[in-house]
Amino acid sequence: MSTIIRVARGLALAVLALAIWALLLLAMPFVGPSGRQVAVVGERGEALKAIAAAGGRVVEFRRGAVLARSDDPHFPWRLYRAGAPLVLEGRIGAGCFSR
Repeated sequence: MSTIIRVARGLALAVLALAIWALLLLAMPFVGPSGRQVAVVGERGEALKAIAAAGGRVVEFRRGAVLARSDDPHFPWRLYRAGAPLVLEGRIGAGCFSR
């Protein structure tokens, strides 16, 4: 097998792994028990408005995201309806944003 094919396969596998990881971060806020932490990604003021409108409470501020939680099982949906640009799973997603 040529080096080019091996490199292309490796690159394709890396892209696939990153895509699966991104899908998990996007899907996780919608599954599991309520009260889980989520990361609202975007401009801080916009994120705070969405969290307040969705009935959540702020847990922590990060650069590029605000971590929040609510006991409402539909909290992620409420965030999107309130204008949150992107909602990720909080524990894993928090690691992507510096303090």
